[in-house]
Order: sequence, then C-alpha cells, then structure tokens
Amino acid sequence: MTNLETTRETQDKVRMAIFNILGQYFEGGVCLDLFAGSGAMAIEAYSRGMDTIYLNDINNDALNVCKKNCEALGIHDAVFTHYDYADFKNNINQKFDLIILDPPYKMTNVSDILGSIYPLLKDKGTIVFEMANETEYPKEFESLKAIKDKKYGIKKVIVYR
Repeated sequence: MTNLETTRETQDKVRMAIFNILGQYFEGGVCLDLFAGSGAMAIEAYSRGMDTIYLNDINNDALNVCKKNCEALGIHDAVFTHYDYADFKNNINQKFDLIILDPPYKMTNVSDILGSIYPLLKDKGTIVFEMANETEYPKEFESLKAIKDKKYGIKKVIVYR
C-alpha cells in the first residue's frame, strides 16, 4: 500500500487490534474515513465486508494516494471527497455505519470533531477515534458512550457506540 510522507498511517498491529474490537467481519454497511491519509483503515473495513467506503482528506496528495490504493486493490465501491471535516456533513447526504477519525494529533478539539460528524452516524453506528495519549475526550457524547479506551504507544483509540 502506498503512503504519503506527510501522513501518519495506523500501524498494522493497531489496525488489527481495532478491527478485533469491532468484530472480524461486517455484514455490509457504509464506512467513512474522515481523515483518510492512505485510506488503509477504510480499505480494511471494506475487506471485512463494508459495501461502500468514503475516503475524505483535505490534502489532495493524500486523496490521490487513497485513489491509487483503491485502484491497485480493485476497489470500485469507494467515494473520494475533499472537504474540511467541519464542512463534510454539509456536503454529503449519507449516513454511516462506521466512522473512522484519525485527525492530526495537533487537533485536540475532540468534541468539535465529534459534533461535526455525529449527525451522519446511523443508529447503532460506531465511531473509532484515534488521538494522542494526552488528548482529553468526552466519555459520553450525545447518545454515544466510549466503550473502549486502549493505548498503543503514543496514541490511544476510543471506540464510541
């Protein structure tokens, strides 16, 4: 899989641990990777049964990497978008079963990011949020509860349902 030097891809072992938490396979659904980088997380969700993946990144170079990775893997059920996270919900008319959030670690405005994307989460949907260990986050947000908080080196992963 191709990466961009300016993006921070989730390590394979962390990605596998996340999907072990979520369940090995999905019975369809739509996944959003809001800060897609290389697209590895959404591509993993697709390989485990998601029907469609949305890969969004404000960085055009990163989005091109996502396109190349999906093309190389023969993934045709991918939608590529180029919006700032705060504008995404105003431009997309889609609800998601799984939303993956892995913003740059300097972005510590967790509640703002959750608030911008929460309206697009389906009932019984899941949000996976990767952040730096020192970043504060709400244990509850709207109807979501943090059901898992796991540290992996310099990052932690919060799973909201």
